[in-house]
Amino acid sequence: MKATRVLIGIPTLNGPDRLNRLLFSLRHHTDWTKFASVKLLVCDDGSREKAFEENRSVCAQYPDLVEKARLEYIAHHARRGIAAGWNTLCRHGHAEWDVAILLNDDVEVVRHWLETVVYSLVENPVLGMVGLNAYLSVTKGQVDTLHPAALEHVRNLQIDYHEAALLTAGGTLLASHGSAFGFRRDVYDKVGGFDERYFCFYEELDFGVACKGHGLIHAMLSYPIIYHMGGATNSIPSNLDARARMNESRVKFEQKWLATASELRRRIEPRAELLREWNTQIENWP
Repeated sequence: MKATRVLIGIPTLNGPDRLNRLLFSLRHHTDWTKFASVKLLVCDDGSREKAFEENRSVCAQYPDLVEKARLEYIAHHARRGIAAGWNTLCRHGHAEWDVAILLNDDVEVVRHWLETVVYSLVENPVLGMVGLNAYLSVTKGQVDTLHPAALEHVRNLQIDYHEAALLTAGGTLLASHGSAFGFRRDVYDKVGGFDERYFCFYEELDFGVACKGHGLIHAMLSYPIIYHMGGATNSIPSNLDARARMNESRVKFEQKWLATASELRRRIEPRAELLREWNTQIENWP
């Protein structure tokens, strides 16, 4: 991994507190010395003026990340959506990275998170996308907006805040979950980037299905497990009408691929267990 150049891209929107928690976790749980270079790039997707200034101020509070990971803050002048944000991140200094990892601003990383993803992608050329599993958390303010089935699940857990359930099990997937995933530059170039017709939702699934056309598989790692404050960005009403956007993107996806996501999953990617050996070598990685 010493020869690998890494891009860590963070799209953000109206969430300086979330961004601060993520940067704080990156500071404390990332070993920058294991890679040829690391570029930490934050892309603001048209935050309101006050939040925009606060986001920029948050980044300025981490001079150590500027030094160790070349932290840089860039911005869209207006809302363009998550797929456009991912493309902006990946195309900024495109020739200067070998592996990109995209993190939602509502996740928090843990020890070994970065080397796990990079090692998996570098050592396994057949992998297209690699996702990090997460403890999916729910805030008090989100409970009223949950789908009835999800709401019942949370009630059964009898939680108040920040501990719900694993996002999914480790194994092969139709596509990695968009909250935290990585891929190589050759994969990004083969697919041609993310389809910006998706404003939000289904964009990572679309990318994953496109990768399948190049004979690639995708995996959700079972180690390590990070934290994801599920839907925190979308829970702010002024950010997004999540349900309407979800339906809009689902229609676009089905028109493009002439199938539902479930049909494609059954047809081309039945779930399989991930080899446990991937999770036992972490401590000894160079």
